[in-house]
Amino acid sequence: MASGNTVARGRTRATSALGRFVRARSLALFTIALAAVLASGACSSSSSQPSGNSTTAPASGATSSSTGSTGSTGAAAAGNDVGITPTTIRIGVITDIATPVNPGLFQKNANVVKAWAAIVNAHGGLAGRQVAVDVCDSKLDPNATRNCVIQACNNDFALVGTAALALVNIADIDGCKNSAGQAIGIPNLDGITQTAAVQCDSDTFMIGGNDPTLCKTAKDNPQTYTVPVGDDRWLSSQYPGLHGVFVYNTDSPTAKLNELPVYNADSQNASIKLDGLGYYGSSCTQAQSALTPTVLVMKQHGSTFAQDGSCPGNFEQLQAEAKLQGVNTVKVWMCAGGCYAPYYIALNPSVTEGTYQNLTSIAFYTEYQDNPTLAAEVNQIGGINNLDSNSLASYVEALLFQDAVTKAVANGGTLNRQSLFNVLRSKETARLDPLAEPVFRHRPSRQRQVAARISEQAIVIRLQPRQPGPDQGQHDRLRPA
Repeated sequence: MASGNTVARGRTRATSALGRFVRARSLALFTIALAAVLASGACSSSSSQPSGNSTTAPASGATSSSTGSTGSTGAAAAGNDVGITPTTIRIGVITDIATPVNPGLFQKNANVVKAWAAIVNAHGGLAGRQVAVDVCDSKLDPNATRNCVIQACNNDFALVGTAALALVNIADIDGCKNSAGQAIGIPNLDGITQTAAVQCDSDTFMIGGNDPTLCKTAKDNPQTYTVPVGDDRWLSSQYPGLHGVFVYNTDSPTAKLNELPVYNADSQNASIKLDGLGYYGSSCTQAQSALTPTVLVMKQHGSTFAQDGSCPGNFEQLQAEAKLQGVNTVKVWMCAGGCYAPYYIALNPSVTEGTYQNLTSIAFYTEYQDNPTLAAEVNQIGGINNLDSNSLASYVEALLFQDAVTKAVANGGTLNRQSLFNVLRSKETARLDPLAEPVFRHRPSRQRQVAARISEQAIVIRLQPRQPGPDQGQHDRLRPA
């Protein structure tokens, strides 16, 4: 089987974006290999829950189902730093919620971290302390985001599940002072990021992976690094001769820089020819008619492929406009912007049915019950429809934080930001559930890449992968979920 990765050349990093353009998801330490893994998509809608800045007190009412929790019920471990008291660990969650592009954008990210804390607290807490969650709305705005970081630096032990696409100033993260006045930084366990500076920041820890040379070659011009193209390469093997258009998001100033290098690699290495200009920008807020010029290009060339990294609503509009204009040649509608969700299918089943979505996780909508830890989280948030691939990323970061704190205080260790950094920067493997495979592995180059086909009847038709070799994506054959 051909490798699922390929070398890309460009002047910017092709990384996890907001569509969260999942497929080139960059990062620092670990790759998820199990049921509670992260996937991508990013302009996705969220539940209509209150947004804005808020503080959540330690929760006590959690579910009674199995959690795989590593919380402790004994005496509090030694600890002394910002956000740590004898009874409480305060963590900050910075998420884009009240955004002009998509109100409630990452509300679910905040919700899953709060639900995780409730479960942990109901099972004895963490390091003998209750976990308190401070949510700060970064509003998809650089100034609001920076204010949230400064606030967390002064009040919280660590940042967990960050989902702030406008986070561009890492100086406030790296220069954050601990309780002793030392500028050692604040640990940032980032669920979703779009900026190169954050992805390559030494104080930021993400689940996922790209080629290790991504950051090493950051100053090269042109830059050379590896991006995963296994999904589109597999699709090309199933539908030879694909040609069409790639749509990138224009709501974020860095989305185009992130997405185009990966699209270019898809075109060159997955043998998907470009129709017209090949790459077209689109906003999540524009009317369907704004997509008419792109659709007319598809009609003129008889396009057989279309990929959209903007957001689910935008992609549905592209599909609906294509139907309106009589485009009936497309064999593969490929979503790179969070379409793996029931609400996407419900937008317009006549056009959304059968859409492909690239995943860096397993099909959690159909398999979450197989993992007790994830099943408990789903129960706590009120059902699987309150989880999406974006919020799953933040939840996994919360699990990573839980595991790292547990390791930091093992054998009488003292909990502080430095001891947390020490664990996060190690290459240890974590097992967060006795029934599951290892969740975290220090092998960023073996990022899982699959293609799934979304169905109104089954939510998804999953891939049955082979065991991949080094640098190979998992993409073999489709089977019903």
